[in-house]
Amino acid sequence: MRDQRFDQKFAEQLGYVRRSSKSYDEGHEDEAIRLATSLRVLLHDKRRNVSLFTHTGRREGQLLSSSRGLGDWKDYLAHEIKPLALEPIRMSPLIGTEFHELPVEEWWSGETVFVHDEVQYTRKLIVLSAADKDGGAHVDEDLEDYYEVLRAGEYAIGISRDFDPPGVTIYPTNAHLALLRQFAHEMLASATHYGWM
Repeated sequence: MRDQRFDQKFAEQLGYVRRSSKSYDEGHEDEAIRLATSLRVLLHDKRRNVSLFTHTGRREGQLLSSSRGLGDWKDYLAHEIKPLALEPIRMSPLIGTEFHELPVEEWWSGETVFVHDEVQYTRKLIVLSAADKDGGAHVDEDLEDYYEVLRAGEYAIGISRDFDPPGVTIYPTNAHLALLRQFAHEMLASATHYGWM
């Protein structure tokens, strides 16, 4: 018989995801790093660290993906442009209600969500970078190159304004956070769909 404590902890982590998502939506984008930490606890298996998906027997199940088939960040994010704002261009998660089912392992470490220099990156890599190196559970001196590129936003649309220094283009610097919020949206939609909440 499965330990009921794991079910309790599973529900607890989903509660964290729900509350941090609400806080993100209210303007606290840095809550996305907490989302990464909860997603890591739910999904990441490594040596002696066993995920709650494994502990609760959900590892062989399904999760909902909001991918639109483009195979990159454009599946999950939209540009938000406010020309006169201090940060005139930002990324926002698409949220939405259109999903398709994927096996948990494919959702976590198979489906491409970001491409840089022809290398494909998954939810797992982005979540672990945020949780293990960018403040979720630990802060590293150096971040992976792809994560720095994701944070810098120079692959996306940029804006140049007359009142900024000439030749300066401003790019969205929050795509890593917006992606984490989108992953949390998928997790919460999956929890509702499969009756985990």
